[in-house]
Amino acid sequence: MGQLFGVGPTIALVSAYDSHPIVNEMKGTATGFPLTRSLTVKNTDKSTVQKLFESSDSSLATTKLDTPNVNPNDPKNTHGPLTIGAAGTYNTGKENSEGRFIVVGSSSWVANSFLSFNGNSDLAMNAMNWLSSDEDLISIRPKPPEDRKVNMTAAQFNRVRLSSQFILPGALLLAGLSVWWRRR
Repeated sequence: MGQLFGVGPTIALVSAYDSHPIVNEMKGTATGFPLTRSLTVKNTDKSTVQKLFESSDSSLATTKLDTPNVNPNDPKNTHGPLTIGAAGTYNTGKENSEGRFIVVGSSSWVANSFLSFNGNSDLAMNAMNWLSSDEDLISIRPKPPEDRKVNMTAAQFNRVRLSSQFILPGALLLAGLSVWWRRR
């Protein structure tokens, strides 16, 4: 159709998904698609296509790409929601065998710079698992643990070391000796 403009002129954000094994677990998780093009979904006698997600109601698709300025009142523009991602199956011609495909209107959403954006990595892994017919592996993966470092000056480190290695153990030793002395 044309270049899609949503939140900004270059990124379409999606947080609502249709019903499909790839995106069923992603409800409420945002994904970002840079330089997005809209799709037209059509079923044929050999293939079945299902919409995965679409742009917001306020998005806009234009075919006039020769200028960075977009006129939202241009009658040639198409207003959202517009399909951004679709998945489908097709008849391979072999018995008990069907092919699977996924089409997303952006090729950069799985690039290194966008893969870590909210749910993009989950969407990519879910798509690969669905393509390989491993629906059992489709899920939202846990976030990797954060590296939590404590930065201290040398004086702060020495105070922590002194209190944890000498003062607290010494206080416990004195308390133990005191209890022993009273009971004796």
